[in-house]
Amino acid sequence: MKPLAASADRRSLRAEQKRNERRDAILRTAERVLCERGFPDASISDVIDAAGISRGTFYLYFDSKDALYLELIEHFTSLITAALEVVDPHGPDPARGIFENVRRVVDVAFEHPELTLLVLRESRGLNEEIDRRLDRLYGFLHEMVEGALKNGASSGLTRKVYEPVIATALVGACKEVFLHHLTPRGPARTDSHTLAEALFEFGIRGLLLPRTSPSSPPPRKSP
Repeated sequence: MKPLAASADRRSLRAEQKRNERRDAILRTAERVLCERGFPDASISDVIDAAGISRGTFYLYFDSKDALYLELIEHFTSLITAALEVVDPHGPDPARGIFENVRRVVDVAFEHPELTLLVLRESRGLNEEIDRRLDRLYGFLHEMVEGALKNGASSGLTRKVYEPVIATALVGACKEVFLHHLTPRGPARTDSHTLAEALFEFGIRGLLLPRTSPSSPPPRKSP
């Protein structure tokens, strides 16, 4: 590669990196602003002022407040998807694998509390695409939990239950726990491991058959 071409490529990469960093910074600011003010009441001007950018800079990255919110929903969905791993029901300790999935989801909520609250509050009825995106998120969560319940029962890991109802109950319970415990006006925040243990006890232990159910929640890992 010729020196001039290599130099141009490096400049292009730096420019692209800078654009990505600016876009991520706007998204992080939007998480806080939209969570604090509520999506319906927050304005683009609120985000612009908090981010310290011009209106023109905002519109370089996002067409509207709705587009910004849609991007945040996608980001939350990708974080949850990345946190979940397939548990081998025939592995040496499937109960721990289930607990680790719960723990990683709780960690996402604790590491991104404003994003979690913003998405779980579900600002519906304002934009059809937002409604569809939220439906897709909850459809994914429900389908994943229902599938896990069916696979667990067929492999002898969990008791047989009516999966559609139990899946809805488990997803709804996690949602309400996060909405209650992550908000600044909620109870004194517990640590993420304690919350994961409580969710495991509430939603999972009673489903596990005796051979896989531990006598106590999986122990804390040493720091």
